[in-house]
Order: sequence, then structure tokens, then C-alpha cells
Amino acid sequence: MALHEKKIAQQVHAYLRNEKKRKECENSQWCDRAFTELLPAIEDSDLILLCTTVDHIAELLPQVIQSAKYGSLITDVGSLKEKICEIAEASVGIEHGMFIGSHPMTGSEKNGIEYATSRIFEGKECIITPSVESDNHRLNKLTAMWVSIGMNVTIMTPTLHDEIVASTSHLPHLTSSSLMNVMTKNKEWLKLSGNGLKDSTRIASGNPEMWLQIIQGNKKNLLKEIDSLKQELENFKMALQNDDLGQLNNLLTNAKELRDALNDI
Repeated sequence: MALHEKKIAQQVHAYLRNEKKRKECENSQWCDRAFTELLPAIEDSDLILLCTTVDHIAELLPQVIQSAKYGSLITDVGSLKEKICEIAEASVGIEHGMFIGSHPMTGSEKNGIEYATSRIFEGKECIITPSVESDNHRLNKLTAMWVSIGMNVTIMTPTLHDEIVASTSHLPHLTSSSLMNVMTKNKEWLKLSGNGLKDSTRIASGNPEMWLQIIQGNKKNLLKEIDSLKQELENFKMALQNDDLGQLNNLLTNAKELRDALNDI
């Protein structure tokens, strides 16, 4: 949608597995043609962008790499990079197009074409994860594409990407879900909640099927982050048990300072 609005793409073709969604997409202002078969959708494309769940990206990627036209650039928006980039590297030598991983760090707890907006990328971060096989020309082209729709680009390895998002994205989702699960024992209290609970748990409304794939795919890194969170909760628990107001104040103040700094990023 953003590529169409900014006239970066001459034509936008879409692949959707559902016929109803295909019609919705083709009737939108930003899509020129929509298909329920993959090959017609990517035929003669210079840029192929895989916007689906991480498991489906992994499933589609070998076929896309081998079926794309020579010289084309393939990327994705998946929340995991190590697994996806390994699949792409396994296709080296037989590829028609070149894959370079991307992860625009933006999104919504809502999903579906009806919630799509081109403004979602503006001022947000995008991580690009090239491999040793990636050529600079296509890497620069991909970087320019994300920048053109308003994103700030950082380049790193797929391994480092997955370590970082375990902390900054995947753990927050589990924390949000855990807070809501705590409330199941007192559901009648929910009507008495204020913005604090709503603000802290908004992302728990995310698609469970999609998040199941993400947390399972980043299991190793996420388990470490869960241990870190458990330690932080234990720090609060011990300070509270011991009536250590100084330590409680330190924990709360440190969190406030970090959160306030986040507003400036």
C-alpha cells in the first residue's frame, strides 16, 4: 500500500490463498491484480515481498526463490530471521531471485486487509539481515525501499536480530498475555479496570496462531528472557517481603527512567 501511494511500485500484484480476500484486495485502490496462485502473482516482479506468518514464509520461500525472475529482489516482514535466512541460503546456486531478510518493527494487534494503513511505517525501525551472499547493489536497493516509506534502517545478522526481538518484542507479548491470564480468576474485576491494564495488555489481542509460531521459533532466546523477567519479579518480591523501600524505589525509578527514554526514541 505504501509503495503504491508513494509511486515506488509501477504495479502491485498480490497472492492470497482465500478467494474472498483476493477479491477484497483486488478491489482496493493500492492493488492492481490479486491471485490465488503463487506463480502468476510473482511472474516478472522486480521486488517480491512476503507478508505472512513466519511458518508460511518458510514454506513459500524455496519456491519463490526458484521461480522468481533472474535479478529480482525478495524480502519478507517476518518476526524471525535465523530460520528464514537459513532456508534462503540453502537455495544458493539454484536461485533466480536473491533473498535478503527484513523486519519492519511496526504492526498492530489487529489483522486483516481492512486494518491496513500505509502510515504504519513512518518513523519506525526496520532491521535488514543480509547474508554473506547478499550483493551490495540489492542490499542498497532494499535499504532505499524501506527508507522511502519512512523507516529507519539498521543492518545486522539474523542471529543477533532474533536475540534482540526476543527481548524487545516477544517477551513483552508473553508478559502481556500472562497479565491477562492472571485476571481469569477474577474476570468480574475487569469492568473495574482502568487504562493501566488496557495499556499494559493491548498486544495480548494479537493473533494466537501467529504468535505461537513466533515464540516456538525463537524458543532458545525467549527462554533466556523469561528467566530474566522471573529474576526481576523476584527482585520486587524480595524487596516487598523485606519492606526494603529503598530497593523498591530503585527498581521503580530505574524502570521509569528507561520508559521515559523510550518516548524519545
